[in-house]
Amino acid sequence: MSVSNLKPENLKHERQIDILDSDQLMDILLDYQPDAIIHLAAIASPIHGNLSEIYNVNVGGTENLLISAQKALPPGTRLILTSTAGVYGNQPVRRLSEDLPFNPINHYSFSKMVTELLSKQYSDYLDIHIVRPFNIVGVGQNENFLVPKLVKHFACKTPEINMGNMGAYRDYVSVEFCAKVFLMLATCERNIPDIVNICSGIGHSCQDVVDMLIKITGFVPKINSTNKYIRKNEVWSLVGDTARINSLVEGMFQTPSLEEILKDMLQEYENAI
Repeated sequence: MSVSNLKPENLKHERQIDILDSDQLMDILLDYQPDAIIHLAAIASPIHGNLSEIYNVNVGGTENLLISAQKALPPGTRLILTSTAGVYGNQPVRRLSEDLPFNPINHYSFSKMVTELLSKQYSDYLDIHIVRPFNIVGVGQNENFLVPKLVKHFACKTPEINMGNMGAYRDYVSVEFCAKVFLMLATCERNIPDIVNICSGIGHSCQDVVDMLIKITGFVPKINSTNKYIRKNEVWSLVGDTARINSLVEGMFQTPSLEEILKDMLQEYENAI
């Protein structure tokens, strides 16, 4: 976890600490006295195998931060709490708005739902705003995730690729767009939403991603859809309603198309080969 005072003259250095260490949290918050905190620290994978670690870090770590911020910082200090679009789960609507009820279907999403509910206990003291990112993609992303995994296979011209469900739809947004939204939420002086989706409103299936990579590279691998990579509890469509995010950014910036993002990721892999 990194915490910084957002005033340019105070952006001096980064310090890494363990979010489970309450003493370290207190020390760093007292030292920096940040105007805002962007809380991104988490076990951020639905397939992470250690369930106790998911809840210990995501829920316990978040409460450590909330308690420490309440003790160390002035009332009204802004805290941007990162949740996930996974808290929606499967819903009977095409696009997912922030007002829908929780319906998480895996431990990662369930832990994030708990952190959202937990944060309400501290909202009288801290200025807490929740973001629910959809599928963030971009250069430098860990290859355990679907899109960078596919991009690497295409960059390396892997002749045969094993995949899971090819038909589930996801809403992909660039990491640069997400960073701009986080900074705006942390620094904006006007009224901002209590909860906001970070999304594009456009859904793409895994097959769509493969087709785009074929179009960009001209390379056509053999794709095998295998049960080994299909999750038991699958969210079939995770596409966000953009009304709230659009009103927040008001056309100042927008996420690039998925094809543009894939081109940048491919270029990065090809440069490294």
